[in-house]
Amino acid sequence: MPTTAITARLPEAAPQQDAQLPYPRKLFVEVTSRCNLHCRMCVKHSSAIRAPEGDMTGETYAALLPAMPHLNGLVLNGVGEPLLHRNLETFIRLARQHMPPEGWVGFQTNGHLLTESRAHALLDAGLDRICLSIDAVSPELFSTCRAGGDVDHMERALANLAAARAARPGSPLAVGVEFVVMRDNLHELPATLRWAAERGADFAIVSHVLPYAPGMSGQAVFGTNTEESMRFYREWQARAEREGIDIRRYFDVVWRFRFTEEETRITSFIREMTEAAREADVPLHLHNLLRDADAHVPEAEAVFDAARAVAREHGLHLRLPALHPRNLRHCPAVDEGGAFIAWDGKVAPCYFLWRDYHCHMYGMRKQVVGRFFGTVGPAQGQDIIDVWNGPEYRAFRDRVTAKGYPFCTNCNVYPCDDIETTTFETDCYGEPVPCGDCPWCLGLLQCMGQEVG
Repeated sequence: MPTTAITARLPEAAPQQDAQLPYPRKLFVEVTSRCNLHCRMCVKHSSAIRAPEGDMTGETYAALLPAMPHLNGLVLNGVGEPLLHRNLETFIRLARQHMPPEGWVGFQTNGHLLTESRAHALLDAGLDRICLSIDAVSPELFSTCRAGGDVDHMERALANLAAARAARPGSPLAVGVEFVVMRDNLHELPATLRWAAERGADFAIVSHVLPYAPGMSGQAVFGTNTEESMRFYREWQARAEREGIDIRRYFDVVWRFRFTEEETRITSFIREMTEAAREADVPLHLHNLLRDADAHVPEAEAVFDAARAVAREHGLHLRLPALHPRNLRHCPAVDEGGAFIAWDGKVAPCYFLWRDYHCHMYGMRKQVVGRFFGTVGPAQGQDIIDVWNGPEYRAFRDRVTAKGYPFCTNCNVYPCDDIETTTFETDCYGEPVPCGDCPWCLGLLQCMGQEVG
């Protein structure tokens, strides 16, 4: 049987934190799950699984206060629109009273409710960072991406923030934008960054779309192969061309009972290449490589280069995602001491495992099962420190930071029964953490709460 995938034996080095800190260093707090828009790329409106809606109560939020003296970051958003919560400014003010001076409080918003008075109120409460979701500047494309939205509202929101900052010389507020890149809006990225910078944006975060609905699966612009495997393959592909070997015919001939001389050369070459990849610990997926699955990536690379040029020109701090999955095994939540708290007080480890939903990676449907380690609030009598130090949550963080899970997307049986299940227990390596197929771990998804590397 031919070898069609090789997974690296050892993970690359990645930043790590002590998984057993007695308190979290960063909290992602979903103050509400309600929203005023219907964005097509959002899990809230695209997933087949619907979650109940609600707002976080003051009592539930109070259960997070014991961790705040230790936080370096607090992000007040989840699946909903934070500006819908009437106590948002109160939550920010409480956080600033309890957090260390170097810690920051921020949230991401669609900006449509950001009036001038609200901008002033947010700065008065002590907001440090705000990130507006802008996926295009063409009015028609913007409204397609953000159903119910209007780019004029974004311009007003940025103007209101600029006015609020101008009224407070020395204000620490950093204003940013997030752009969810898809095939439909890829070409608008440089123009959107320029538009935002000219209206006062300080930073920009670009993230790939995670397709939650089958109709969105063709929108992803990232590749299927790692940068390492692409470099390795291109070297061997060039050698094959020099030797007159058409390795693209491999899967057409490998199952034949008898080989011609040419077919023998093809199969022997592939065997030598895969053995060399194994020796070099390079993950190699022949199906993806030989069918040129990443042929679309050079276009995205050119757009990203143009985006970098715009950022340099305007002094915009720009964070771009990887265009190929990274075999890094870096969890931006657990490794950085983070935890996610839903509006109803349920505690999850990250944005990937924050609820049950379907997504479509590389054209394949995947079921994600949420992982929760407790609920904070007066009804349960637990605060976030109690949940954080619970034995199950501590064991989970231990397994994640050990980096023993596989690299799923470069496996020829992906998605296997170990991953595609509603009752996940362990993966093919025997690991109880479903991180081998996480797009955050692969460097494809980003948010304002991640450390800048």
